[in-house]
Amino acid sequence: MRFIANMIDHRKVRRALFDYPIYSPPFHDSEAVLSDAKIRANFDYFLAQKQSRLKALADYLRSFSIELTLSDRFLPTLDSWIFRYGGHLLPSDGEVISAIHDYEPAWTGPYHGINIVHDISIFAGDLVVSKNADIRWNVYHGDGTRRDHEEMGFGQPCLVGIPHFGYESHCPIFYEVFRWFAAARHRLAGRIGLKMDVDRRGSFAEHLNFLAAPEPPPVVPLSQRVIDD
Repeated sequence: MRFIANMIDHRKVRRALFDYPIYSPPFHDSEAVLSDAKIRANFDYFLAQKQSRLKALADYLRSFSIELTLSDRFLPTLDSWIFRYGGHLLPSDGEVISAIHDYEPAWTGPYHGINIVHDISIFAGDLVVSKNADIRWNVYHGDGTRRDHEEMGFGQPCLVGIPHFGYESHCPIFYEVFRWFAAARHRLAGRIGLKMDVDRRGSFAEHLNFLAAPEPPPVVPLSQRVIDD
């Protein structure tokens, strides 16, 4: 029965995705590191496209009888939707990380669903920003080290101003959100036995609230985390 239910969900996700707009910034090159000027041009494109992307996302979710609203009350609904349907938006194999990092391969065909992941990331970022005046959108140009172009979020829109451990320089929100879709894809493939913080209902909403919190939570010592596990 689970197999049949997954087939029905897959068809519904892909059918609604048919004419979803493709996100393609002006500069992307998997073989070269973009210049600061090109990174800025891509960020300007992101800002110009942001509202239209959210409108497209709202139209898409409406086919699932979901009304997109920038509020805490909506988060559990989106959380449940990602848990059930998110895995159907990613290809079962292929160069997904390259597509996310470099926009290549283009987000069409088997990669078409990445457009939804991207636009849910916009929503997630806007929600975090709306809850904390110290956080804002910006583009991450790297930290000046030799291989900073390999960092998650390099050259992409990120959230800055989050004081929590690990996010002090920037929060690569696209990658953050992608983890929940990857976990859902993992479940669809029948892979079990991995303990992941993103592989349970409610964890997506919890994480966005964590990012928006004005004060960083206390850091749990490694020794205590081992005991808890």
